[in-house]
This record gives sequence, C-alpha cells and structure tokens, in this order.
Amino acid sequence: MVHFAFGTILLVMLSVPFVWSSYNEASAQERETCSQARSRCGTQRVCQRRYETCMQTGCWSVGPVKRCGYQQQ
Repeated sequence: MVHFAFGTILLVMLSVPFVWSSYNEASAQERETCSQARSRCGTQRVCQRRYETCMQTGCWSVGPVKRCGYQQQ
C-alpha cells in the first residue's frame, strides 16, 4: 500500500512539468489575460499585487503555484 501511494505521488510530481509546458505553448488567442485572472481573483489587495506582478512577468502566482503564459493586458 505504501509503495502504491508513493508511486502515485511520484507519477503526479513528474507529470506536472509536462502539463505546465503544454499550457505555456497555448496560442495567444487561448491564453488568459492578467486582467481576466484578476477579475476571477476578486477585489482583495493580494489580487491587485498578483495582477501587477502578472503585468510585469506574465506569470500569476498563488502560493507555491506559478502559472505563466498570461497575456499582459
């Protein structure tokens, strides 16, 4: 049972970079904009900081998760 759980966790950890790379390769028409991400986030101050960072870098960060490929609009 422990081996199965460890194997499953390892598989998920190894597959995440491939999911992120395929997200980054999405066409410009399919990518979300920083403004759209901010509107989904809400009106909290942290959302405004994330938006400003997104406008500079094209990446939206929430805790340890960083998603890149946003259009800077």
